Order: sequence, then C-alpha cells, then structure tokens
Amino acid sequence: MKRFLTRLAVVAVAGAVAVVLPASSAFAVNRTECRGLGVLLLHNAGGDLCFANAGVQNVAIYGVDRIWTGDNKVTFEYVPKLGAPATSATVDKWRFGNVPPIHKITKIRIW
Repeated sequence: MKRFLTRLAVVAVAGAVAVVLPASSAFAVNRTECRGLGVLLLHNAGGDLCFANAGVQNVAIYGVDRIWTGDNKVTFEYVPKLGAPATSATVDKWRFGNVPPIHKITKIRIW
C-alpha cells in the first residue's frame, strides 16, 4: 500500500508540474515542402531542399549551387571544396543567388 501511495504521489506531482509550466516554443529547424516564398530553399543536382522554423540543425547537403533565404536570416557552416577547412557565412532575409557549388553544408541555423 505504501508503494502504491508513493507512485500515486509521483504521478500527481508530475502532472501538476506539466500543468504549471508553460509550453515552450519549438526551437528546431525542420524540412518542409517547398511551398511559398518564406522557406529556406537550397538547390543542388538532386533538386530543391526546403527548411523552416528557427533553430539549428546538423545536415549533410552536397553540391548546393543556388540559395533562396526567404523570410529567414540564415547562417551556414560549410566546406567550400573537398579538403578545404570548414567556414561559415550568414545571409540576410529575402536573398537569392547562384553560388559556386559548395562541397558540403554541415549545419544550418535559421534566426
């Protein structure tokens, strides 16, 4: 009986904490469909990859040659050429451009 009451108390406290604490906003970049002008779009030989929402995500995207930032300020960590050291660049909102093919994008941060 004592064990039952202990478990019941733990469940009640956990439930109370879940009700009292406010829900936090998601802070994670995620892949999305390439619809609308507000998404981050990366183009390579395989087609378009689109991302949305603020946050950071490790990726492995090769051969990017065109970028559209949409409604996103974006920081990329990337390797420009095979064997070159990794570097980073930040691109403001509403920017489009062809870029020299990037060997590999390793991280995306949407602000």
